[in-house]
Amino acid sequence: MNILVLSDLNWESHLRSMTESEVLSFDPSRISIPRYQRIYRYLQIVEDERADLVLFAGDITGDGSCGHGFHHAFNLLLTFLERKKIPSLFISGNHDDPKYYNQVVAFSESLQYSQDINNKKVEIGGLSILGIPYSCSKFKKKLKTLIEANQEPYDIVLAHAQLKRRIRLFDIPTRYIFTGHYDRKLCAHRKTIFVALDNDSHEVSFAVLKINQKESNSIHFKIKPTPEVVFSLTENCDQLIEGKRNSIVKINEVQDIDLNQMENAPYHALINERGNYLYFKYLRGHHFSKSLNTLYKLKNNIELTDNDLQLDQVFQLQITDAYKISKSLMEDYLGTLS
Repeated sequence: MNILVLSDLNWESHLRSMTESEVLSFDPSRISIPRYQRIYRYLQIVEDERADLVLFAGDITGDGSCGHGFHHAFNLLLTFLERKKIPSLFISGNHDDPKYYNQVVAFSESLQYSQDINNKKVEIGGLSILGIPYSCSKFKKKLKTLIEANQEPYDIVLAHAQLKRRIRLFDIPTRYIFTGHYDRKLCAHRKTIFVALDNDSHEVSFAVLKINQKESNSIHFKIKPTPEVVFSLTENCDQLIEGKRNSIVKINEVQDIDLNQMENAPYHALINERGNYLYFKYLRGHHFSKSLNTLYKLKNNIELTDNDLQLDQVFQLQITDAYKISKSLMEDYLGTLS
C-alpha cells in the first residue's frame, strides 16, 4: 500500500477564477493545458507514486495568504482522484478560510472516495487515522482535550501544526505523524516517525509511506523542483526509529550526498559538483529530535544522560537557517522555565 501525503498546495492566482460549473463540466483531456498546470502536477505525483491513498495535511484551498479561495481547484483534483477510485482524506490548515473549506466538505459529500477528517478518526485500508486541523492544534487547551480523548493506538496522525505544538502530537500513541504548515523534516522520536511538509510556487515536497506486510515499511521524502528532477531521501522505518539512518540524498535515484554531513552545512556547502542546490537543507532532523527528547525527559522527570542535550543547549538551537528553538516553544511545553 502506497500512501501519498501532500500539504500546502499553493495554488496559482489565476485558478481563483475557477467556478463550480467548470469543475462539473470539465473535460479530462484538457488537464495538461497551462491553466490547469498546478492541478496537473499533483496528479502526476499521484500517478508516478502509484498512490493507493492520498492524505492532504491542510492549506488545500489557499495560496499562502489567508482568505483566498481556490476551493474549486481542489475540488477538481478530488474529482480526478474519484475517477481513478483513489481514496483521499483531508484536513484544514491556517490558510483554509471556513467559507471555502466548508464548500470543499460539501462537495466531497457527493463523492465516494473523499472525506474530511477534521477532528475525526477513520479506518481505511486497515489503517486507523486521526485528523488534527490547525483550528485544533493552534490552541493548547483544544489540543490537550483531543489528545486525552484519543489514547488508543493509531497508525497515522495527520495534522496541520505550528512548531511549538508539534511536540504534543507525540503524546498520541501512533507510528507516524505527518504535519503541514512549515519546515521539511524527517526524523524519529519516541518510536514515532515524524514528517513535516511545506511547499512553495517553485517545487512541491511530498512523502510516500510504503506499507509492506512482508518487509519493513519504508518512508520516502521527495522534493520535485521540476518535472525532470526529483530529490529523494528513503529510510527503512525500523532503522529510522532505531537511529540507524542511511541518510543518503539521491537526485533521480543516483546517490549524491550523506545527509548527516548537512546538519550544520551553510548554503554554499549544499552545491554539488553538478551545480544542483540540494533542497534537503531543511530535512536535517538530528537537532530537532534531540531537542524533543530533552524536553520530553524534563517534562516527565526522566534523568538526562550524557548523550542528551541540556536545557541551555536546547534554547536557541538552530533548526533551520531561519528558525531556532525559542523560549516560547520551551515554555509552551514545559511551563515556566527554572
